[in-house]
Amino acid sequence: MQDSVFNENVDYLYQVQTDLEAVEQLKKELAEYKNQEKNLKKAITSEEKSIQDEIAQTIRKRKSEIEKTYDDQIDANKSKSRSVRTKRDKAKSKRVDERVSYETAELTEENRQLQVEMKTLFKAQHVPTFCMGEFFYSLFMTKRILEIVTLVVTLIVVYIGVPTLLYVLSAHVLFKDNANQTFLCAMLVSVVLFIISFIYVLMMNKVKLQHYETLTEGRNLKDQIAANKRQMKAIRNKINKDKDDSQYGLDKYDTKLEELDEELNQISQEKQDAMTVFESETKQILTNEVNDRRLGKLEQMKASIEEMEERMTVLDEDIQNSSLAIANNYGAILGKEFCTPSKVADLISLMEDGTADTVSEAIAAYKGAGR
Repeated sequence: MQDSVFNENVDYLYQVQTDLEAVEQLKKELAEYKNQEKNLKKAITSEEKSIQDEIAQTIRKRKSEIEKTYDDQIDANKSKSRSVRTKRDKAKSKRVDERVSYETAELTEENRQLQVEMKTLFKAQHVPTFCMGEFFYSLFMTKRILEIVTLVVTLIVVYIGVPTLLYVLSAHVLFKDNANQTFLCAMLVSVVLFIISFIYVLMMNKVKLQHYETLTEGRNLKDQIAANKRQMKAIRNKINKDKDDSQYGLDKYDTKLEELDEELNQISQEKQDAMTVFESETKQILTNEVNDRRLGKLEQMKASIEEMEERMTVLDEDIQNSSLAIANNYGAILGKEFCTPSKVADLISLMEDGTADTVSEAIAAYKGAGR
């Protein structure tokens, strides 16, 4: 059998070539299916991710919309509450001021009368009007802590601040280029201090000592006014600390605030219920909507994968069977070396150009050519 095959003509090699090319075609087709399968699997993975992303985005968007609906209502409620509370505070402040005015009316009137009495007294005794001021009493009739502080600050300004400023200005302006600058500056400061001290002593002698009794009586009136002011301040503090607002007629504001609080609690509860329903029911409904719309395409893609796998299984079996048939029919005779399309093509070329008439001659010529 083997000898007869070696004596075959070129038609035998044509048949071998046809069978080998058929196997190569099957292998090429299998490779194409594998490449398509690879791309389709990537597309399926991408589609699955896209579906999950759309589900997550849809759920997130719908949840945000529900929350915003209730949050807007809550914000509007809180805004109304702030407005009502502001109006209530203004109304209370007004009522408190009215109460303070009412409870301090006698003291206020008494202070007014004391002021009139003091003006009348000073005018009758021909005491200058400025002597009624707090600054005058701080300098010449010092008694209270604030007056002591005023006196100390005034002395510091007059006997330290003014001389220092005057010395610096005179040194840099008035006596800038004078050879006796230091002496002249010192003299100027001394003169100014002397004038200030002279005015103070003059006021002491001409006003305080001359009208001492009137000023003393004015001091008593001032002390009484100050005592009344302290009492008025105590009354205001007591009223401000009073937590009972029932006397201020704020019921309509309190009622409105209670209604708004109830409304806020109701909205908050409705929001909580809505979110519970969303988590337990709506999320699944939204998921089903997306799946119903998009899973069909995904299932088709997966079905295509299954069809490809079945086709590749058949192709793989065909390739194995064909390869086995080639090995049995041609490999044992031609050898594995010549069971390739390229080698068979070379043998055919040798026979077609007349180099060899039989298969055995073609093989010998091929080997003799050192290919």
